[in-house]
Amino acid sequence: MWRLMGVLLALTALVALATLHGTGYAQGNTQTREGKQLICHVSDDVGAHIIEVADPAVPKHLELHGDCLINSTNRALIGDPCDPTDGNNNDICDIQP
Repeated sequence: MWRLMGVLLALTALVALATLHGTGYAQGNTQTREGKQLICHVSDDVGAHIIEVADPAVPKHLELHGDCLINSTNRALIGDPCDPTDGNNNDICDIQP
């Protein structure tokens, strides 16, 4: 009986930990992570959409894909469609979300 109670207590603790960790992550993780940049990524499969990339990868994305920089730090934008137009060639998207 004690063994069953111990197993149930352990399972309850695991469920509580997983639930609390999941809600804290979803609510508190809306800013870009340090060393990351939001960009408007041009993709043949999906179309232009917002992704987050590591700072060292940004120059190659801009060069090889025709991507442009998003000024926002709101990670909730990741996956949203965007307009990759950069008419003045400064690597910053002309139309910001």
